Amino acid sequence: MAEHKEEMRDITFRINRFNPHVDNKPYFDDYTIPVEKGITVLRALNYIKEHVDATVSFRAFCQAGICGSCGMRINGISKLACTTQVWDELARCKVDNVIKVEPLRNMPLIKDLIVDMDPLVDKMKKYSNWVDSIMPEERMGEKEFLIAEEEFQEYDKATDCILCASCMSECSILRANKEYVGPAVLLKSHRMNVDSRDGAHDLRITELVKDHGVWDCTHCYRCQETCVKSIPIMDGIHGVREDALVSRGVKDTSGAKHAEAFMEDIQKKGKLVEATLPIRTNGMGWTLKNLLPMAFKMILKRRTPPPPPLVKPAKGIKKFREEFQEMSDHIERDQKDHKK
Repeated sequence: MAEHKEEMRDITFRINRFNPHVDNKPYFDDYTIPVEKGITVLRALNYIKEHVDATVSFRAFCQAGICGSCGMRINGISKLACTTQVWDELARCKVDNVIKVEPLRNMPLIKDLIVDMDPLVDKMKKYSNWVDSIMPEERMGEKEFLIAEEEFQEYDKATDCILCASCMSECSILRANKEYVGPAVLLKSHRMNVDSRDGAHDLRITELVKDHGVWDCTHCYRCQETCVKSIPIMDGIHGVREDALVSRGVKDTSGAKHAEAFMEDIQKKGKLVEATLPIRTNGMGWTLKNLLPMAFKMILKRRTPPPPPLVKPAKGIKKFREEFQEMSDHIERDQKDHKK
């Protein structure tokens, strides 16, 4: 009986290198090794470290997609090296047969493919990413603190997060603002906020609506698209926003006011009244101070939005309003049921 052998191929791994004690800036080293079909990127990296260059540094532990340690960017997308097949990546190579491996973005680089996770941990501490039990301490241990199955279903998916930081790496806001709370922290915050056993809801929401918080998300969906556990992260972020509006109204931040103005326009006309949106969001004073120069440039280029009287309702607005109202009533009922 003939012995079955998997396909073999020489593949080049272009790996980010950086030693802060020696290098002024990161660079790339190429390692060409024989790879058998069915091998993961992590196993290829282990081969390089064991047989080619022992100085190549990266994190890894469980090798089963559970711990999240081996998060890195492979061919430009943040993934787990232990669950990423080399053969699958060959079709995504910008240079034939060359797989590019880089560290996660948006976090300080320590060495080669290793990033500092402390900023993420610090944010989790700042936004109280744990359940602060409402059960008195003296009663803890007497019995299980159970919740209803329906409540668990609300945050079941969020519990799959392994804190690999792939979503943080792909977040477009974090690239511009390192102080932004970040998708992983918002997902964890939502998971805690909807847990009836938690007593830190108000404290958590108070922090989340401040600057660099939940209202800074731009809905690019990169976090959700690249989540290694296919968690609907944006549902969690939307949940935090809805929670903030219900529990605190629009008094807190310009983000909340912007959301309120946005919904008001959609309900009334089915489209945005862009000319007055900045004023309703940040007030007249802020708008004049910050947007007046840009407004003059838009006028000169004839790109100003139409004034409110000229913004006509969208076609089919009557039917849309009925559906909008039905949806709003449904959400309101769900929120009341949840509070019960």
